[in-house]
Amino acid sequence: MVAPVLVGKVWARRRDRWEAVAQLSIFNCQELALLFAHSGRSCRAVAYNFIPCSPDGSAPAGHDLRGWLPPQHLCWQVLKIVGEFDLSGFLRGYRADGQGAAAYPPQVLLSLVLYCYCKGVRSTRKIEAACLDDVGCRIITGNQQVDHATVARFLCRHREGLKSLFVQVLALCARRGLVDLSAVAVDGSPMHAAAARSANRSLDALETVIADGEAQLVQLAQDTDEAAADGRRRLTAAGSCLRRLSQLSDRVTRARVARDKLFERSLPSAGEIRIKVEAAQRMVAKAEARLAEVTAGQQQRLADYVRRTLQDQAAGRRRAVGRPPVSIEAKTKVVAQQARLARAQAALHRARYPRPIPSAVARASLTDPASRLMLGKHGGYVQGYNVQIACARNQVLLAIELQDNPADTTALVPVIRRVQHNCAAAGLTGDVAAWLADSGYASTANFAALADLPLLVSITKEYEQTRATTPPGHNVPAGHREMAARLASAEGKQLYARRDALVEPGFAQLFQQFGRRVHHRGTAGVDTEIKLLGAVHNLKKIFHHDARQRTS
Repeated sequence: MVAPVLVGKVWARRRDRWEAVAQLSIFNCQELALLFAHSGRSCRAVAYNFIPCSPDGSAPAGHDLRGWLPPQHLCWQVLKIVGEFDLSGFLRGYRADGQGAAAYPPQVLLSLVLYCYCKGVRSTRKIEAACLDDVGCRIITGNQQVDHATVARFLCRHREGLKSLFVQVLALCARRGLVDLSAVAVDGSPMHAAAARSANRSLDALETVIADGEAQLVQLAQDTDEAAADGRRRLTAAGSCLRRLSQLSDRVTRARVARDKLFERSLPSAGEIRIKVEAAQRMVAKAEARLAEVTAGQQQRLADYVRRTLQDQAAGRRRAVGRPPVSIEAKTKVVAQQARLARAQAALHRARYPRPIPSAVARASLTDPASRLMLGKHGGYVQGYNVQIACARNQVLLAIELQDNPADTTALVPVIRRVQHNCAAAGLTGDVAAWLADSGYASTANFAALADLPLLVSITKEYEQTRATTPPGHNVPAGHREMAARLASAEGKQLYARRDALVEPGFAQLFQQFGRRVHHRGTAGVDTEIKLLGAVHNLKKIFHHDARQRTS
């Protein structure tokens, strides 16, 4: 902190007190206020330095702002609901001492984002345009023209706060009695990433991109130093080199992340590791048993030969009849079984500690390494994310999560645990009466991990499952027979018949409102985006419920 320039003895003493306060390890704003008060200077209350965006002050003179839009308009509903949120997580990102440039209040930007998202406007540039020609946006911002970069920075800066909104909105749904835990359905669907399929690269291609990029970075760094040393004549060239350096470094970084993703995805899952370890342990046990059998047989032969030799010597014969057996170490069968055991033990070690080796056909996106190539909903392949949702009655979302795998099998346990966490955080009492999922989630590992829950998962095709028929020659894996028995009961059939009506309209409403494409890149950005979409989805349920309550 720089002390003000003061003259005179009195002001010098005040300056000394200022500097004494400035040297404190933790600046106490109250001491500063007392200092100014004692010095006789005015001191305004220390608070956040926010741009005034009051809706009451945005109307031109002679106009009543409340008459611009009807009382039931979406704008007023959003402003009212944001007033019920806990925004302490957002406020922690701002200075509370009144210093720094003025910023938009987080409740204003949050209201603006929620209002535009409720209307299906997600582009930050379209949000900026709406601040000019949308009356609701002008009311929310207090007639301020919010720049699109400000909105984008707000979304990136407050990711944790935005993700926490999902639970807060779920709590508001619970207060209105909108959450029914009699049955919850889980399903997944792909959403297109902000990346093209043509941006996928193999491991060799990524290594080439990294090597070429590093070589260009070294050359550009040298060119930048030379341009900076030439002075003003090459200032423009130096700036161009710096921009190119930034672009190249970003490309090399994304290529390295994509390469790491290839190695990470080549690792088997925990369930696959367990299955491989169990199979390898069985092979080791068989090899050990066979080696012990062969060794015992050879030892018996050696013992028989020694016994016969002693008998022949006692009978006066020079040597025993027959060729003497070879030693155990030289026996061909023993050596072969020892080699077999060594191979089985090596396979067990590889199963326990797998090495990530990407296949030749594995690909990772150079634009968004976190996205994956997966089967599209209507055929073909898309570059995207696997989005998982858990829906209760009336398509109220209890959880919305990302799955880093095109298959749904490994997503069931994390989604159910997330639902339980969200319900507890939202203050919901009671347990879910039935968990419903299609055959994409059927696995022995899932059934074992969720054995304490009332789970109903299809173990055959939907057409066959709903009619309680099993294809001829179909072998039911271990652990699936109990699930088949649950589904074959009258109660199981009645509950599972609700799955489609619970979760399928949930995806339909999400995609009809927001489309099938995410706008952010990276796991952190996309996870925040889909949770914000889920919060807005539930907000619209609240608005619809409140509107029906008013009309009734």
